[in-house]
Formats: sequence, structure tokens, C-alpha cells
Amino acid sequence: MTKKLMRVLIVSAVACTLALCAGCGQTGIGAPTQSASSSGASTEVNVTAEGEYDIEVALNGGSGRAGIQSPTKLVVNADGTMTLTVVWSSSNYDKMVVDGVEYLPVNNGGNSTFEIPVATIDEDLAVQAETTAMSTPHMIDYTISFNPEGEGSTINAGSMTALVADFHNDDLGNGWKVKSSLPLQYAKCFTVDYYDDGYKLFCLSDGGRYLTVPEGKPTPEGLASDIAVIQQPLSDLYLVASDTMCLFDALDALGCITVSGISHDNWYIPSAVAAMDSGAMVYGGKYNTPDYELLLGKGVKLAIESTMINHTPSVREKLIELGIPVFTEMSSYEPEPLGRTEWVKCYGAMLDRESEAQALFDEQIAQVNSVNSEVTGKSVAFFYINSNGNAVVRKPGDYVTKMIEQAGGTTAFEELTETEGNMSSVTLEMERFYSMAKDADLIIYNASIDSSVKSLDDLLGKNALLKDFKAVQSGNVWVTDQNMYQQMMQTGRIIADFNAAITGSGADTTYVHKLG
Repeated sequence: MTKKLMRVLIVSAVACTLALCAGCGQTGIGAPTQSASSSGASTEVNVTAEGEYDIEVALNGGSGRAGIQSPTKLVVNADGTMTLTVVWSSSNYDKMVVDGVEYLPVNNGGNSTFEIPVATIDEDLAVQAETTAMSTPHMIDYTISFNPEGEGSTINAGSMTALVADFHNDDLGNGWKVKSSLPLQYAKCFTVDYYDDGYKLFCLSDGGRYLTVPEGKPTPEGLASDIAVIQQPLSDLYLVASDTMCLFDALDALGCITVSGISHDNWYIPSAVAAMDSGAMVYGGKYNTPDYELLLGKGVKLAIESTMINHTPSVREKLIELGIPVFTEMSSYEPEPLGRTEWVKCYGAMLDRESEAQALFDEQIAQVNSVNSEVTGKSVAFFYINSNGNAVVRKPGDYVTKMIEQAGGTTAFEELTETEGNMSSVTLEMERFYSMAKDADLIIYNASIDSSVKSLDDLLGKNALLKDFKAVQSGNVWVTDQNMYQQMMQTGRIIADFNAAITGSGADTTYVHKLG
């Protein structure tokens, strides 16, 4: 049974925080990560309880024809060691080698399956695997990378709402005084302060601080050493945080992005696809394997990264060494759906387009307010079935669950609130999932993660138990579009779609569709 992942925040003065980091001696998943400012510091310590979790993984190396199952099982043992289940895409692997130790398959028949040790998920794992698919056995070098914040992972920080305390620090270190600050209604993870002559300071909840310098203006002297400088006009960006693309698109600023950390086939935003088709935007490698030569050749001035960059500190350091500031996107940590959308104001301020950003945000608020959020009494099971045959559901308090509530529904998984730790998603064995969701009035299948479900027969093919569900028998089964997670700027529209599904109003929908 999945046990909880506890996330503990320890907030203290700088001296105490530094002492904690210096003395903990931890590595890997239990290691504290520090973010400090001149006014104070916060240290987030992740303590993983013994138990089983799902984690997204990716295989790199070899010819590219082989693959491994993702998400897959990660077991945290009582002594803190970890074991990863590796399920290959073929049955031809007869041996794996990790740190010089050989491991044999744990299964008989079917695709080759191994259980191997993992020291840390903060770095790629180098492995070797022997395949018998050729005339003679061949040992091939691979690396396995981990994405604990992926939608398929139950080790992630997506639902953490108490991030850091007092991250806002407007002291530039040179005596300059704040003239005004950007008003925010929902967002909790960034601030923007305005100084004379158009200078702006951006503070993020991970402790990062960034000063935009207006075109033609000098970088101020005496800046605090932790402040990264971003030269305006904002252009030649390397965008890795996929959910941010829609914000630049809405601001009509897609032309600022010349390098993408997401490949062409993984974009569902039409203008992003068009930009890559035309060559205006090129693929520059994912977060942990950027093409540094390409970034330099394109004159990249800023890298906008997801929080996954925290798992590859060497990449962050290399980018900064090359003169490319790293801005870590924190919108996924917002406790409210509209807080995520309000990040359009952050990038609007970087682009000197505050009024356009405010208008876009006001449109989303108006759309949300137009939805009749009166509680209908109808329960919703939002989930997908992973490759292990288990159901992955969103916890109460997660932003998707909150959107369902704002649409008038309730989650079928309310009892998870106190029992499953501080995670945005939870993996449930089918027996437990059945007991919670069989009487739900509505099913919304998360095809943003599992796109294989395109019909009711596809859904029932996942597990025979689903045919007994109330929503299946009443024909109230819906499926999301693949692009829903890339549409942070359409929060109002998504809530309206959920409302149409929950109420059965018959209104046109964009991001969810009823299965026949």
C-alpha cells in the first residue's frame, strides 16, 4: 500500500539554516534543498516514508529503439534504501549491471523485468543492460532519468501549499526603495516590485530573486549577490517549463522563445507547433540534457525551467556559468487554480505588458464567475489507469480537484485527505479504487496522461470492474483532451467544461468530451 510522502518545512534565520544544511549529511531523495535571501532562509526537507510509490522515468542511450515502462514502481525500504522496478519494452534483456553488480530478471515470461538499487533520484542513473536480440549477446550503456514531479509520479511537490515563509525580500542591497508592487489576487509564489527608471525585482517562493534591467539602462551597482540580472527586452528564451508556453502565447510573445525544452511531438499548443515547424523555435534538449552549443549559438538570454532543474544542479550551474540566468517556474506550487493562471502577470511584467496580462487574467476570472458553482451533490472520479493496472487519482486540495469543486462537483476520493500524505496524486490498488469510485456520478478519465482511452470500450478494456461503476452504467463517462495540462491560461474554460459535464447542461466543451 502506498504510504505517505511527508514534506517538512523548517524555517529559520540564515545561520540556523546554514548550520542545518552543513550538518545533515544527507543525499538523494532525503536531502534538504536550501533557498536563502539576505533577510532569512527556508530549508525544505523531504522525508520519504517507507512504502511504494510511482515515479516517471525515461531511458536514454543505445539505439533509441528500446524503452522502459513509465511510470514505474519505486520502493523505499525501512533503512532508507530504494529499489526501482525496470520493465523493458522487450523480453530480450537477460542481465542488468548497476555499479558493477549484476542483476537478473525477476520474472519468467513477458517483458524483461528487473529490480535494481537506486541511490538518489536527484541524478540520472547509469546502467548497463545485456540484450540477446542480436546474433550474440551485447552489453549496452544506458542512463535512467527520474521525473518525481511528473503527472504520473506520486512522489512530487505539486500539491505543496506551504512552500516557504517570507520569501519576499525587496532589499536590493544598494539602498534603492520600492515605488510600488504588482497587485496579486490569488498567486502566492511570486512578487514583483517596481523601482525608479523601470527596474523591476521578481521574488520567487524558492528564494530566487531576479532584477530586470530596462533596455539601454546600466546594471545597478551594489546589487546583492543572490540577485540574477535579466536584460530587457525579453527575448531569445530557452523555455523548458511546458505549462508556461500558453502564457507567452496569450501575451502574443511566442516570438521571444527561440529554443524549446519540449520536443515538437509533445506540444499541443498550435502556435508552438507552428513555430517549431517554421524553425522560429527549435528543440534544445530537455531540462537535464540541454544542447549548450545550440543555446549559445542562438544567443539565449534566459532559461525558464520547471522545478525539475533542482534535480540536476550541475545543469543549472553550467547554464549560469555560460551567462544564461535560470528562472525556476513555480506556478505548479500555487494552491489555487487561478493562482497558477495569475502567473501571466509575472511574465507580463517581464515583457512590460502588465495591462495586457491584467486583461487576460480578468477574462479568466469573469469566466470562472460565470460558472454556476452551486454544489450539485454529484461526485466525480477523475483518474487514469497506469501500466501496472492501478488507478492514479488526484487528492483533495489539488488544483484539479479544486477546479471540479468550483464547477459544482465533489471528489470521489475525499477520504484521502488525511491518509495519503502531501502529494497531488495517489496510486490506488483497484480494489480500493473500486470501493471509493464505483458509486461516483461521473467519471472523467485523464487522457492527458493516458491517451489510449478514446472510447468506452477502451476504458472497459483497462479493467473489467469498471463496467459495474454507476457512471459507466448511466453513460456519464468523459475524457480529457491531451492538451489540458498545457492550458494554464484556460482555467476558466476548463472549469466551465467540468461544469457542463457535471450538470449535463449540454453546453459545448473544449477540454473534456463525453464517451459514447
